[in-house]
Amino acid sequence: MSQYQQKYWSLIRELKTHVIYLHNYAARSEWWDKAINILLAITSSSSIAAWAIWQEYQLLWAVIIALSQVVTAIKPFLPFKQRLKPISDLNDQIQDISLDCERHWFSVAEGELTEKEIHDLYISLKDKSLKAEKKALKDLVLPKKKKILQEAEKEAEQYLVNTYY
Repeated sequence: MSQYQQKYWSLIRELKTHVIYLHNYAARSEWWDKAINILLAITSSSSIAAWAIWQEYQLLWAVIIALSQVVTAIKPFLPFKQRLKPISDLNDQIQDISLDCERHWFSVAEGELTEKEIHDLYISLKDKSLKAEKKALKDLVLPKKKKILQEAEKEAEQYLVNTYY
């Protein structure tokens, strides 16, 4: 395999990892958002009911109600819900770019393209990926989640083994 074919193969791996990472990141963010909403719903409704039933635990229920009020107050500033749409939009775009990259792999692997053509295709796909990131994320900072990345790398590697070996 030539240097340019290897470089292109690395791009396939990178894009597939990116797709899986974004999907898992969005799923985790959605889970946290739902968990917070459920917690708030349960604490607000059960705390009121429990207050009347368990008079001996008044302090505990007062703390639970106070904590749920604090979470309600800070919830708009938590990033989970704010990240969902941009991450999902970016993932859709990166999936398209990844599929486009895979679509050309046969021509790259079989030597049907010159090194310059492979390089130009590589740069074009990288450029599309960067533009998609800028468009979807804008000023949103997406902290890297090491565990999610490691999971995505394993899943991507398994996908590539199952698909191309």
